[in-house]
Amino acid sequence: MAILKSRCSIGSDTGFADEMSEIDLIGDDLLSEIIVRLPFKSVARSTCVSKKWRAAVSDDYLRRRLPLLMTTVYFPDDDDDTARGGGGGGPRFACAAADDDDDDDGHRLEDCDLGFLQERGGVVVCDGCNGLLLCRSPGTPEFYVFDPVTRRWAALTAPAKEATLSVLAFDPSTSPDYRVVNFTGWRDRAATVEVFSSATWAWTAHDAELGGVPASSLSGSMHYHDGVLYILASEPDCLVRLDLADFSSTAVIDLPEPVDGGDGRVAHSGGRLHYICSDGELLKVWELDDQDQLASCQWRLKHAIEVEHLVQGGCRGDEVRFLALHPEKEDVVYTWSPWKVVEFDLRKKTSCQAWEFRKGERNRVIKTWLVPSSCYLSDCLTHCPVNC
Repeated sequence: MAILKSRCSIGSDTGFADEMSEIDLIGDDLLSEIIVRLPFKSVARSTCVSKKWRAAVSDDYLRRRLPLLMTTVYFPDDDDDTARGGGGGGPRFACAAADDDDDDDGHRLEDCDLGFLQERGGVVVCDGCNGLLLCRSPGTPEFYVFDPVTRRWAALTAPAKEATLSVLAFDPSTSPDYRVVNFTGWRDRAATVEVFSSATWAWTAHDAELGGVPASSLSGSMHYHDGVLYILASEPDCLVRLDLADFSSTAVIDLPEPVDGGDGRVAHSGGRLHYICSDGELLKVWELDDQDQLASCQWRLKHAIEVEHLVQGGCRGDEVRFLALHPEKEDVVYTWSPWKVVEFDLRKKTSCQAWEFRKGERNRVIKTWLVPSSCYLSDCLTHCPVNC
C-alpha cells in the first residue's frame, strides 16, 4: 500500500500530474505483481489511481490471481431474535480483514456496513450466496440484492406471487448474473416456482418436478453451483439436483449415509460435488465420482476426522460446526466455534489460521463463502439498475 500513499497523495496539486505520469509508466507485469499483493480493500481503491490501474484490476487474468475473500453472515448469540433471523441488532456481515502488524490480536473478522437494512425500513435478510445478500421488506413484495463489500444494491421488480421460501443463486466464478428462486407452492412431489434473472431483469414461472421426492422431506440445506440448485432431503436420504435452466430435468442422487438429524451439507471443491456430515464425534467428507454420469456415480469417502481435532480455545465438540470447503483446495475446510472461524487442513490434521469475532463476543455463523474478490462482486451489479 506504500506505493499508493506515496504516489497518490492529493494534499498538494504541485507535481500531482507528474506523479500520475510516473504511475502510468509502470509496466503491466510489475503493475500486476503490485496489485495482487494488496489487501482486498486496497485493490478496490486502486481502481481510482488511474485508468490504467482500473483496467488492470478489471482484467480477468489478474483477478484470477487475487486471493479468495472469506465472507460470513452471523448473529450475536445475545440477540434475542436470532432464531427468526432478524430483530435486535440483526444480522452482521463480515470479511476476513487484512493482516495488521500493529494488531496484537492477529487475524480478525471485520464487519461491513449494513446500514442499508435500517435505511430501507426494517428489511430482513432472506438468504445469501457467495457474498451477496437477498433482502426483503416484510409485508411487501419488494426484494433487494445487496453487496455489503461495495455497498451497492438493486431493487428487483415485484414477483407475481408470494413466496414461502426464497433462495439466492449466484456463482461469480462462472457468471456475473444472479437468480432469485421463489418457491410459491408445494405439491406432493413437485413445486411451483418463480425465478428472477438479473440477465433479463424479469420473473418467469415454472413447475418444478422433484424427481419423485416428497416435498415434505426437503430440508433447508441448499447449495448453488453453476446453474444447479442442490437440496438435501431425508426419508429418503438423498440430494435433489434442480437445474434452473430446465426444471423438468431434475435428478436425484442417493446420499452415502443417512442424515439422521445430524449436520449435513453439500459443497463444491476442485469442480467436484462433496457431501459433508457430522454426528458430533466424526466429521466425514465424501466426494462424488463421475458426476457427469449421475445414474452410475459413486460417493468416495475422502476424510473422516474426529471433531475434537477441530476444537480450539476451550470449545466443546458440540460447539463446532462445518461451514464451507475451500473451492480449490479439497482438503481445506472452514469450521465455526462461538468466538472464531477456523481454517483446517484435513489431510495434515492441523489448523492453518483462524479469524476472531469482536473481542469476547459469542456468535453464531449462518453462512460462509470464499469468493474470488470484491471486484467480482461489483461486476454482478454493474449492468442492472443499482444504487449506492
